[in-house]
Amino acid sequence: MFAPPARLPLALFLCICASIPPLTTAQDSASPQETKPAPEVTPDAPQEQADAQPPSFDPSKMELTPEEERIKAKYNDIREKTRESILNMRELYTRYANKADRSPEAFERFHETSIASRKLLDELYQAAYEMLILIPDQEAAQYLLTMVEHNYTNSNYDELTMKGGALLMDLDFNQTFLYRAVSRASICTGEFEIAKKVYEYMNREAFDDLDKRFSYQIETLEKQWAQEKERRAEDAKNNLPRVRLRTTKGDVVVELFLEDAPSTVSNFISLVEEGFYDGIDFHQVLDDLLALTGDESGQGDGNSGKFLVDEHLREGSRNAFRGSLVMAKLPREDGSFLPDTASTQFAIFFTPIPEVREKQTVFGRVIEGMGLLSEIRRVDQNKEKKKDEVVLPPDRIIEAEVIRRPEKMPEPVYRTYQ
Repeated sequence: MFAPPARLPLALFLCICASIPPLTTAQDSASPQETKPAPEVTPDAPQEQADAQPPSFDPSKMELTPEEERIKAKYNDIREKTRESILNMRELYTRYANKADRSPEAFERFHETSIASRKLLDELYQAAYEMLILIPDQEAAQYLLTMVEHNYTNSNYDELTMKGGALLMDLDFNQTFLYRAVSRASICTGEFEIAKKVYEYMNREAFDDLDKRFSYQIETLEKQWAQEKERRAEDAKNNLPRVRLRTTKGDVVVELFLEDAPSTVSNFISLVEEGFYDGIDFHQVLDDLLALTGDESGQGDGNSGKFLVDEHLREGSRNAFRGSLVMAKLPREDGSFLPDTASTQFAIFFTPIPEVREKQTVFGRVIEGMGLLSEIRRVDQNKEKKKDEVVLPPDRIIEAEVIRRPEKMPEPVYRTYQ
């Protein structure tokens, strides 16, 4: 049985607790495809202050149409449900933290409530976005801005981040993290023209390492994404194997590329069915890069004793994008990898990396729960620990379950080492 950690995370509660000074403009609809970034954005912009806004307006003087009234009522309804869910989660956490109830059932209730709260936060984000397109509302704008910053901080570069950030930019918000979030999310979701436009207007001094990499690789990434879209259209016609990873942050569903990496997928499904991944930590989690798991030791050097023959050189092998599953291999001192050394460890990528296909096998992708996965606790085993530093336990896979697979699977192909 999964044992609850001594302390439970409450990051979701922080996402709803910001206030906002009045907002300026009463612009009408703002399309993400028509962003108007301000060219003067620099690293000195108030990127850590998600409440620095233009001057105020008075929405009470606006007469709303029936459609606007409906959208505002929808937003208010979801807001209240979200507030109630988070207060319930906070109460469960308080009882657990103060040892009033530390039973496995109490942890399970908190776990389920936190997942439900996260879903409501996403629904509230969508409702705030829809309302801001039609109605200048300062509370909705603050919530959207806070969540875009939260997603940016957690490498959650999804479509909602792109759309919400672009809308705020159209409304003359100019925090640096908005520009970075929108450009990165645009690339991760295949909206390359938006990314190019944002990068064109950004001051180059505002680029950090990821923005420099993306702007340099954007043409390659665009070509790879065009190929990947065609492959995913073909995938949709087939019943590819699927696995559910029940994690401490919620359920993640992955789809596996059986035709493109048959040996790797067969090995992975066998490990899942054996219960190998149950209780395994995400032992290395790096911002803007990946979450690594599959090591029983938790130190990064574990394996099953069996090593797969590489499949990245097969015809039709896949590239690595946001949400891709990639087999880990044993590294050399120069940073390259020893061939045919993949075993049990795999990474889930937060951002696309074009050169991965040349070195490692991409064997699947996340189709549900990528936003939840981006919330997992960061762990860097190479980072030196400070004296008296409190290190919280890593997130983990509670249980892995095969939810779809063919009756007959190919035999994994292993490399024999003497």
